[in-house]
Amino acid sequence: MKTVTEPQEANALAAAKPVRVGMLGFGTVGSGAYRMLDLNREAIQRKIGAPVDVVRIGVRDLSKERIADRSLFTDDLQSIVDDPEIEVILELIGGVDPAGDLVERALQGGKHVVTANKELIAKKGAPLIRLASERGLDLHFEAAAGGGIPLIQPLRHQLSGNDVIGMKGILNGTTNVILTRMTQEGVSLEAALLEAQALGYAEADPTADVDGHDAQYKLAILASIAFGKEVRPESVYREGIRQLTAIDIGYADKLGYTIKLLAIVDAVEGEGVLARVHPTLIPKTHPLASVNDVYNALWVRGDFVGDLMFSGRGAGAEATGSAVVGDLIDICRNIRIGGAGNTMPWETTANTRPIEELKTSYYVRLIVQDRPMVLGEIATLFGRRNVSLSAMEMKVIDTKGKRGEIAFLTHLCVERDFRQAIKDLKDSDAVISVENWIRVEE
Repeated sequence: MKTVTEPQEANALAAAKPVRVGMLGFGTVGSGAYRMLDLNREAIQRKIGAPVDVVRIGVRDLSKERIADRSLFTDDLQSIVDDPEIEVILELIGGVDPAGDLVERALQGGKHVVTANKELIAKKGAPLIRLASERGLDLHFEAAAGGGIPLIQPLRHQLSGNDVIGMKGILNGTTNVILTRMTQEGVSLEAALLEAQALGYAEADPTADVDGHDAQYKLAILASIAFGKEVRPESVYREGIRQLTAIDIGYADKLGYTIKLLAIVDAVEGEGVLARVHPTLIPKTHPLASVNDVYNALWVRGDFVGDLMFSGRGAGAEATGSAVVGDLIDICRNIRIGGAGNTMPWETTANTRPIEELKTSYYVRLIVQDRPMVLGEIATLFGRRNVSLSAMEMKVIDTKGKRGEIAFLTHLCVERDFRQAIKDLKDSDAVISVENWIRVEE
């Protein structure tokens, strides 16, 4: 049997037709992907069996200094999408407009696409995936959901034989940095956010992160893949972290919990799903409780495989660029063997259930009158709404004004009932104010 020598392999690779790639965008993710393609060029070429050539790069501002050859750049992004010599488009500009039109035009023109655009896939993914499937093309978006953490490929392939029972995860690094600082250093959210911005972990406008939009888009994508039906981002309940205080984190700690911004989706009766993003108390013993700083994680439960957890850096040039290049390598291999189009479309929309149907436990913090019978009155108000209390921490905060602060945990109850109980508490003479309430995940 003949063996292939290294010189023969090198000659074969050199003779192979390069895969020509066009990039749209050259920011953090784009420059990270380009650096990886450049520094690991030989290893990537061996894995594909052919060279990968980035031949054109589209940007908005041609005047900026960049790490790639200036001759590659153009501000005419449409010309890259229309170039008949380019086989793969890397869409790394973000947002829905003009990215959506450019990706659709690329697919219409017979080009494979890799994108890291979570908002685009969450909002417009279903028709784009359908278009790619109809044309026998690949549309890959691993970097859109987990940054550098492989989440989509395992859900799509290795775990596809399982019925997913539920997933919960930390899908936003910025909020995790903020909550880690608040937990470990006892600082306010405002101080932790300023520190995260100074270190480059948070944008000047942190709305997408701290208000939960980023995690909402990512959960919509992951839930759609896990359940095989489109979960639209607007059907994912969303709360951010702005209402969290160091006081709540302190009480959570005393009660044996830590607070994380979790993205959670569970299968419910009638082939439905309940998807939500919100601050959550989780036991310190849960694997997600120890995921800190910029690290992200996804915990998955399948009916056969049981519990799994994926963890790693969810953002940044290197981590996200790595996921983009991984998708590109997968597509290039498909091009080399003449096969593609392994992206299955979401044919139907998931039956998503409202947050009011959630059944879970809750943390609630009250400022109350410091007088006899107050605890009994509060317990009665909860009980009338089918909510029972399981744990309590309390302290006097104003002896002259006779005010106290109480933090409760409830047993499992339906959110609709719990919200009504909160309304009753706000109307009660025994309660001065409902300071905060947070869901608990056991």
